[in-house]
Amino acid sequence: GSRYELLTPTRDEFNAENTARLRAYLQQHQPQCIIHTAAFSDVGYCEAHPEQSRQVNIDWPEQIAKLAYEMGIKLVFFSSDQVYTGTDQPGALPENASICPKNVYGRHKLSAEHGVLSSCPTAVCLRASWMYDTAEYPDAKNSTGLPGQLLAAAQSGGSVACNPYEYRGVTWVGSLVAAMPNLMCLPGGVYNAGAENTLDSHTTALAMAQLMNLDSGCVRKKEGAAPRNLAMSTDKLQNFGIYLGTTMNGLCASLSAKTT
Repeated sequence: GSRYELLTPTRDEFNAENTARLRAYLQQHQPQCIIHTAAFSDVGYCEAHPEQSRQVNIDWPEQIAKLAYEMGIKLVFFSSDQVYTGTDQPGALPENASICPKNVYGRHKLSAEHGVLSSCPTAVCLRASWMYDTAEYPDAKNSTGLPGQLLAAAQSGGSVACNPYEYRGVTWVGSLVAAMPNLMCLPGGVYNAGAENTLDSHTTALAMAQLMNLDSGCVRKKEGAAPRNLAMSTDKLQNFGIYLGTTMNGLCASLSAKTT
């Protein structure tokens, strides 16, 4: 059995706009830790609706951080590899790389990190990569991440356009869930928290398709794609004994979890 009891409050119970209600919920349940994953994470949506993005992606996390600090509750806040958009530095990027995010979502996530840590210095801000829950679903949706998109494309006879000049990790959420007890114990600060990956996104997708026994025709090169590097170094996490593996290790683990 799990060492932890997981609370899953409704949106109404855990609404950052209603501070009194939120404080009452926390006082009633006395959690040891808040894991804040809620966000408007659709990059295009945030670009088109910056004020909504600002409220949900900056204001709400800061409000929760203030309450967490006031009540002595550990906070784990999920940021994003999108903070690295526009970074020219090649190779796996460390947390202290020089960054100036190119999109609204990336800028808002970076602002949220600063706001959360200034309100709650003990908070753990995890820069998460593109994630997926499991590689195989009968009704694969985009929410199942890249493996789900590949499966859906293979089933429909379509293909997924992948950037041959982009580098980023793709992480099985199962590896993050398994590491969460250790992630919750980290000192306050910002951490890259995703699978490492040295392959470009086109090569990554082809390797995934092969592992999933899908026809390679479900992957195509994205035309006119620009170079982009969101690959993260996880050396800082590894210094605390936490390793989330590589993108391909994660897919293998996800597939074996599915078959057992």
